[in-house]
Amino acid sequence: MSGALEGIRVIDSTTMVAMPTALHIMADMGAEVIKVDSHTLFRGEGGVFPENDPGERHWDRDGSFNTLQRGKVGVTLNLKEDDAVNAFKDIVRVSDVIIENNRSGTMDRLGLGYDALRAVKPDLIYLSNTGFGYTGPWRSYAGIGRMFELTCGLSQFAGYEGEGPRRVGISFFDQHVGWMAVFAVLAALHHRDTTGEGQWVDFAMYQIGVSTLGDAVMDYISNGRSGSSMGNRHKYLSPHGVYQCKGDDRWIAITTENDDQWEALVDQMGSPGWAQEEKFADPILRWHNQDELDQLIGDWTKDKDQADLAYQLQKAGVPAMAVMDGRDFALDPHIKEREFFERVTHQPETDIGTRLYFGRPWKMSKTPAYIRRPAPMLGEHNEYVFGDLLGIDQGEIAKMYETNVIGKDPINPGSAKPTNLTRQIEQGVGSTIDPDYRQKLGI
Repeated sequence: MSGALEGIRVIDSTTMVAMPTALHIMADMGAEVIKVDSHTLFRGEGGVFPENDPGERHWDRDGSFNTLQRGKVGVTLNLKEDDAVNAFKDIVRVSDVIIENNRSGTMDRLGLGYDALRAVKPDLIYLSNTGFGYTGPWRSYAGIGRMFELTCGLSQFAGYEGEGPRRVGISFFDQHVGWMAVFAVLAALHHRDTTGEGQWVDFAMYQIGVSTLGDAVMDYISNGRSGSSMGNRHKYLSPHGVYQCKGDDRWIAITTENDDQWEALVDQMGSPGWAQEEKFADPILRWHNQDELDQLIGDWTKDKDQADLAYQLQKAGVPAMAVMDGRDFALDPHIKEREFFERVTHQPETDIGTRLYFGRPWKMSKTPAYIRRPAPMLGEHNEYVFGDLLGIDQGEIAKMYETNVIGKDPINPGSAKPTNLTRQIEQGVGSTIDPDYRQKLGI
């Protein structure tokens, strides 16, 4: 069965995480996404290499790059050359969408801004992703996802009271931005299909972050209140926390939304005498006495297995889940049954083999999404795009290689070293190293 975006061609002129995420989602949905890369610049997103070995062609083995670029067709263009700029425009002529996330003005200076490209493709949808948008006093500011967590106020609500702002998580911001970019492009495609008109989308990462704080912003607008971090607690629910379980750094999240759930939790705890005390008699009293309540619940959970306890509480109707790390998630039987991870076999030249990549949080019965190919090697599809798609003859393509307009080997490959995994664990980036992980994953 074909994908929902079958027949749509998208040009990917992006780096980092957010926009590559949007584009690999579109590729999963059936769009032909052409990743325009450069063989004159260092390629890679800084991820861990398979088996922690950069190999001879490290630029094709970067773990982050291969995750973010899966499903795409890959070409190279040296946009310092006029012939490369013209070739880019030729790709635009046969495409529907372009997404770019260069600093404001970069594409215009290359002769590839919206006005220049809509002259060759009038119904083109052109999404420009910048940190703060193309208008306003911050329009020229640079930024990355982790910085936006702080700037938009999200980090103000992370961590514990009195600790100051904290990071929310790994690439939390970038993934949200990527999903919203897909939404913007789909809306523009719908408009084009209805009216025949293309358009420019001025897409600001900062505003996506602010939109995740809707209740906090409205609280200030309505009441003049500025919130602060509350740790794992809730504004009015209690208990609402994360409690230590048996084992090394094992935890469970437990909350109750009403008296029925509270009574079910009390029953599962064996109806201890303290739970009958007046100070825990209703939700308001429990909220005002949550320091003591959290301590008492933690005393009960500390010798329990997190997974077994979560199952027990869920069966009793209490919202509870084990706190998982990456290994737990990768091996989780529910995720396995949902077929969330997909097997992708890489090109033999990369010596990567078959790996698992995460899918999408939805399943479509008529237009299924799936990973259609591994991330492209550098310049892997030059012949397909310039020859088959654009009709350039082989002699001219050979000349493009000779004049450095395109290429398959980086001019400046840089160097890559294995990651110091032990140091990462010491820094808290990871917790354990599983030498038999491939056997456990079945790859």
